[in-house]
Amino acid sequence: MPVLGGPAAAQSLEEASASALEQSFVLRADKARQDAVDARLRGAIDAFMPKVGVVIDRPLESRYTYSPQIEPIQVGLDATPRRAPDQFGLTAELPLFDGFQRWNNLKSARTLSEAGRFITLSQRQQVLLDTAVAYIAVLRDTRILAAREAQVAAIRRINEATTRQFEFSDATRTDVALTLSRVQEAEAARERARIELAAARLELKRLTRIEPERMVPPRLPDQVPRSEDAYADLVLANNPALAAARLDAESAQWQAQASVGALMPKVDLVFGHTAQSRYSPALDRLADTTTRVIARMPLYEPGAFPRLAEASAVARQRGYEVQDEELTRVTAARTAYAKRAGIGAQLARLTERVGYLRATMRGFEIERGAGFRTVLDELNIRAELAEAEVAVAAVTTERDALSLQLAAAVGQLDVGTSVPASRRFDPIPVPERAAPLALRGSGSAPVMVDVGPVPREAAPALRGSRTEPARRAALPVAPRPGGTTPGALRVSRAEP
Repeated sequence: MPVLGGPAAAQSLEEASASALEQSFVLRADKARQDAVDARLRGAIDAFMPKVGVVIDRPLESRYTYSPQIEPIQVGLDATPRRAPDQFGLTAELPLFDGFQRWNNLKSARTLSEAGRFITLSQRQQVLLDTAVAYIAVLRDTRILAAREAQVAAIRRINEATTRQFEFSDATRTDVALTLSRVQEAEAARERARIELAAARLELKRLTRIEPERMVPPRLPDQVPRSEDAYADLVLANNPALAAARLDAESAQWQAQASVGALMPKVDLVFGHTAQSRYSPALDRLADTTTRVIARMPLYEPGAFPRLAEASAVARQRGYEVQDEELTRVTAARTAYAKRAGIGAQLARLTERVGYLRATMRGFEIERGAGFRTVLDELNIRAELAEAEVAVAAVTTERDALSLQLAAAVGQLDVGTSVPASRRFDPIPVPERAAPLALRGSGSAPVMVDVGPVPREAAPALRGSRTEPARRAALPVAPRPGGTTPGALRVSRAEP
């Protein structure tokens, strides 16, 4: 388990992401998958090498008969009767032409290997996204629990004050019972918040194998292209899963071309050196060294046409799946973009509402002391304030999760440059045919949130995010058909 450095050390999203990449069984399985694909590529390259083998032939029983039965005729040093000789030799066979079957298999394997690298990039983006979402979920539930603790403490104070008033006949028994019921309600909500926080902590521990203790609010991708169409083009150009799907479809097309080779003529260059012992009564040893060219024209190959039809159908299937994948991912990107665009205004209104409720609550306390407000009024405003703070925490997390989702869709999530190289994932060579994906890291802000035991004081102030101009850097993407370049996601950090 990684050690973060002592009691005062703060755990950042970078550290959590690096640990998740180290511990992920998904990435380990994906590495094994890529190893298998690369082994297939090496096998496709080896197919161009000659076949070399040793031939050993030792007959166990053999009988020759002749018709008509005549006396052996001596021809030179040889005689007609033959034996079953022992054979030992070396053969080498080099395919010269096979209907481009090996070439197409090589292209298919190479394209599939390139697709596998993009699959690995996509898997890592998903691991980083899951870790980041789990990280901010812990921060969210910490804030919610703090708000619930503050609500319980405030209602208990109201209950104590109402009980004292009841003793001096300034409050009724109904008021006391009402405050007690609200105390039970607030404590039940607090226990629910504790359960949610414990579940969020377990989820983050499952992903990172480390205990979330002191956590720093992360920098989050907060800027998106101003145009929804520009962002859609960015997804089409830089999404690793789409790049993998396109290359997989291309590999299926090359595989279909390779199936045609079964119907084409084949030409092989064959070299053989064979020594035969006990060849005949007159010759004890015969050596044969031959180099020949063998051509074969297939007239009927069982199953060749069905295999060709199957490979062609699979290639068409992959093509349709790529089109559906593009439509699905672009639609999801547009949906997330639209939600992210609208949730900012919602969060601003909810935050402003919290400010108004806090001011109203202070006014209610004064008016209650003057006798203009009832216990029910003060209890209601306390409950409404707690629900408003919970709503702000939830919407803030939803906004940040959408920002992370938008960044992951274009391959922008990374563990950051501040994490030691030994704790980052292994570098992946990007295929030459694909535009390079610029991966940008997230840093840690100087504000720390302790997700250990939450004090019973008032809830901490909720934090938003703002743009940090010094970190704005455009992501290199492929140009659009019209010549323009879509916008890029940028990075902002949480403000204290």
